[in-house]
Amino acid sequence: MTNETTYYRKLLQRYIRNCCTPQEMEEVLDYIRENKSSRLLLEQMREEYNNTAHNAEISQEEWSQELRRTLIHHTGKNKTKSRVSMRTWWVAASVLLLAGAGAYFGQQYNNDPQALTNNYKLSPVDIAPGQDGAILILSDGTQVVLDSLGNGAINDQNGTQVLLQDGQLAYTAKNHLASHSTYHTLHTPKGRQFRILLPDGTSVWLNASSSIRYPTIFSGEARKVEVTGEAYFEVAKNSQLPFRVSVANKAEVEVLGTHFNINAYEDENTINTTLLEGSVKVTTFQPTAEGPATHRKQRSSVLLEPGQQAQISVDQQANPEILVIPNADIEKVLAWRNGVFDFQGLSLAEVMRQLVRWYDIEVEYEKGIPNISFFGKMSRDVSLEGLIRTLEKTGVRFKIVEGRRLVVSP
Repeated sequence: MTNETTYYRKLLQRYIRNCCTPQEMEEVLDYIRENKSSRLLLEQMREEYNNTAHNAEISQEEWSQELRRTLIHHTGKNKTKSRVSMRTWWVAASVLLLAGAGAYFGQQYNNDPQALTNNYKLSPVDIAPGQDGAILILSDGTQVVLDSLGNGAINDQNGTQVLLQDGQLAYTAKNHLASHSTYHTLHTPKGRQFRILLPDGTSVWLNASSSIRYPTIFSGEARKVEVTGEAYFEVAKNSQLPFRVSVANKAEVEVLGTHFNINAYEDENTINTTLLEGSVKVTTFQPTAEGPATHRKQRSSVLLEPGQQAQISVDQQANPEILVIPNADIEKVLAWRNGVFDFQGLSLAEVMRQLVRWYDIEVEYEKGIPNISFFGKMSRDVSLEGLIRTLEKTGVRFKIVEGRRLVVSP
């Protein structure tokens, strides 16, 4: 064993015992990110687990609890990490969590760290996680499936070119010859997510089972788009042209330039707008009127500050007012964009709704929905079977059956 291997093995042991200083934690995470060292670290994690699990002084259950406690202890620290480093961190965290739950990880992944991302060894009924992909619907109704397309031009219309580049859809005006705007829709089915760069330079991340409708050229007095499902926005600043989002035809979010997340899934009880930076105005409209939200009678509005969340009840007749959460859990809100499931404090039904969207499955409850809550976080790069084996530590049982069904038993 080289000096370097010995050194990082000691660091890993300190991490497992929750003795790492912040500087040592940073060093461990940096080591995970760099070149081939991730394989070494993952092997050491597994080796440490095997050694400790058979130690008479520490039971396997105690080991599992210690790992979970350590993961939760370090949750939320160093929030300035990039999306790439956070994603790598949570892949490693999932390895620890699965290892703590038993020997399943070692049996399924055969010491291959890449198995967590692309090279799953799925059992006959296991289901791979979601991936990047979407359907682009052009103005004439033509549908373009983006999942397997390579880089290059997709469409060229009215002087605006649509490009697919490294997993992102982008719009560019060719020599400023664009004559008039048409509308496109980007839709992510269940089990897919995607990113788009709108014509004004605004970046939008779409979660699974979501859509955004937008013009190929922004003109007029405002930049207007329509969203369903969940989307994260980083709006390009333009004080002369406000950016307005029509949300599920029930509300509108207006900004000049800012970062925010909208969650407006039909099967959730509230529509949530969470602000990271800048300022947004959230407005609701009369739910009984027909036509676009912008043509309806305004009901109420609030101005959000960074860190706040506006919650709008789906049943606006019963709860017409907008509820403002002063200190929203930003990390939890953006977990999906960072490649993470955040189950902290969620009910079983709430967790299952996330799995339905990401794994494109149906959920069946054998004897009603058990009244339990979950905690902790896991990478969204884990197969369905790998994830549910960890969830079973709560006492609930899951079974994957043919037809992409997940059966839940108390």
